[in-house]
Amino acid sequence: MNYTRSSACFVLIVANVFSQSPQVIETSPVSQSLIMAPSDPILITFDQPLNEATITPNTFQVYGRWSGPMDGIYSFTANSTVVKFTPIRDFFYGELIRVGLSSGVQNMAGMPLTNGYGFSYWTKSLPASLDLELVGQIDMREPGEGHITCYGAYAGDVNDDEFSDLVVITEDSDDIRVLLSDGSNNYEPFIIFELPPGQGPSTNAGADFNHDGLIDIAIGSTYGDQVNVLFGDATTIFGSEFNYQTGEGVRGLTVADFNGDGWEDIATANRYASTISILMNDGTGLFEPAINIDSGFAGETSIAATDLNGDGYVDLLVATYYNNNVVSLLNDGTGNFTVFDSVSVGTGPWKMAIGDVNGDGFVDIAIANRFTDDISIVRTDGSGGLQFDAQYIVGDFPVAIDLGDIDGDGDLDFISSNVSESNYVLMENDGSGFFVNPRIYPTVPQGMAACATIHDRNNDGAMDISMIDESEDVVLLYGNTVNLGNDEQVADMDLVLYPNPFNNNIYVGGSIMGPVKLVLYDIQGRQILTQYMGTAKQFYIGEIGLSEGIYIAELYHNGNSQNIKMYKIPQN
Repeated sequence: MNYTRSSACFVLIVANVFSQSPQVIETSPVSQSLIMAPSDPILITFDQPLNEATITPNTFQVYGRWSGPMDGIYSFTANSTVVKFTPIRDFFYGELIRVGLSSGVQNMAGMPLTNGYGFSYWTKSLPASLDLELVGQIDMREPGEGHITCYGAYAGDVNDDEFSDLVVITEDSDDIRVLLSDGSNNYEPFIIFELPPGQGPSTNAGADFNHDGLIDIAIGSTYGDQVNVLFGDATTIFGSEFNYQTGEGVRGLTVADFNGDGWEDIATANRYASTISILMNDGTGLFEPAINIDSGFAGETSIAATDLNGDGYVDLLVATYYNNNVVSLLNDGTGNFTVFDSVSVGTGPWKMAIGDVNGDGFVDIAIANRFTDDISIVRTDGSGGLQFDAQYIVGDFPVAIDLGDIDGDGDLDFISSNVSESNYVLMENDGSGFFVNPRIYPTVPQGMAACATIHDRNNDGAMDISMIDESEDVVLLYGNTVNLGNDEQVADMDLVLYPNPFNNNIYVGGSIMGPVKLVLYDIQGRQILTQYMGTAKQFYIGEIGLSEGIYIAELYHNGNSQNIKMYKIPQN
C-alpha cells in the first residue's frame, strides 16, 4: 500500500515537471566569457529532460561573428538534460559567438522552451603584441575613380574557405567591395556589388537569415531609410538583394533572434527619425514591415543586442546622438521592447561596441563620442541597469570603436578611429577594466580614420587589425604575431602553483623573469579574479570567499600562457 502511494506520488511529480516549459539553468561557456578555445564544445543544461528529436540546426543555432554559421554534432548526457554542441570545424580566434535556442526545443511532453534562449561568448586569442606592424595597404578605388568614402567593414568568411575576408562598404559610390583573403594576411583584388543609389550604405552586420549555411549581410543606409539585405551565394559570394524601409538615417544596425522563433531579426538605430526599427524575419529569410519604436530620446545612432538581465531574451542598447545618452531596452521575449534605464555619456555618441571588459560576467559598453573626443565606458548590472564608469581621451572626432583581446591576455582592449585626428588609438585593458598605455597608429597623409576592425586574418591566433580610411579610400593592414618568446622564455613558462589543493594563498614556483599575472576562472568559465604577483611570489585570494571546488588558473608570463587546474578546500 505504501509502495503504491509512493509510485503515484512519483508519477504525479514527473507529470508536473513535464507539464512545465523547460528552462535553461546553465551554459558552458558562460555568457561573455573569453577563455574557450576555437574547437571547444558548447553545453546547455536544462531543468528537465528534452525530446532529443527537437534539437536540430534550426532550433539550436551557433554563429561566429567572423566564421559565420557553424554546423555541429549534437549529443546528450545526464538523461537528456544536457545538450552538447561540438563544432565540425574551429571557430576563429578572438571572435564573438552567438548561440540561439528557439521555442522549437521541447521537453518530453511537447512543452516548448518559451520564447527561446540566447547568449554570446568570445573565443580566446593567443598571447601577442599590442605593437602591430603595417603589412599592407590596399587602394579601394577602381582606376580613374574619384572619392568613394569607404566607411564600414565586415570581416566575415563570405566565401566559406575558413579565412576572414573583408567586406568594405562605401557611402558615396553606393556599393560594397569584397576582399577575399589569400590565407596569408593579404587579399585578392576586390569584387564590387552594387546597392541602391543615393542611400549612403554604412552600418552592417552578418547573419544566416535564410538558414542555408552561408553568410548574409544586412546594410543600413546613412542618407536614406532602408536596410539592404544581400543573401550569400556559394558561387557568386552574394546573390539576391532585398530592400526594407526603416526610419530615416540608419546609423546603427544589429541582428539577433528577438522572438525565439529560430530566425534572426534586424534592429536599426535611425538618427534623423529618432526611432528604432525592428524587422522580424518571416521564417524564410525575408522580413516583415518594420515596427518603429520611440525610445523617448533623440537621435538613435548606434545599437547593440545582448541579454542584459539574464532571462535568455536578447535586449537592446542604444546610443542617442542628440541627448548624449545610452539607453537599455528590455525584451519581453516576443520582440516587444521597453525602455529600462539610461545614462549620460560624452557629447555626440556615435558607434558603440560591447563586451565584458572587467570580468564581472556582465556586458559593458564602449562608446565613441564625437564632440568630447573620448571613449565612454558604461557598465551594466545584470538587470538592465546602466552606470557610467570612465572616459578616455583619444583624439579629435572619434567615430568608431571596436573591442577585442588584441594581446591575448584574457581581457578586451579597444581601438578607436579618430576622423579629424587622422589616427587610430589602441588602449590596453589592465585586467580590471581600466584602459592604459595608449598606442597611436596614424592613417595615411591627409587621411581620415573611419573604422578599425579586430580579426585574425591568417588564423595564427594573434589578433590583427584592418583599418579603413574614408578620405583616401584605403585599407591599412596591421599584422600581429603570436608571442611565443625565445627558448629561454618558453622554459621559464614552466611555472607551478602550490599548494594544490589551496586555501587562501597560491604561491608561484619556477624560474620567474618579470611579472606574472593570474586570471582565475570557475569550472563554468566565469572569471573570478585577476591579480599580479608581488615580491612575495604569491597570490592572496582569501578575501573573495571562494567556495570549495575546481578552478582554472591561467598564468601569463613573458608573453606566454598556461592553464593549471586547481582545487579549493574548505577553510579550517
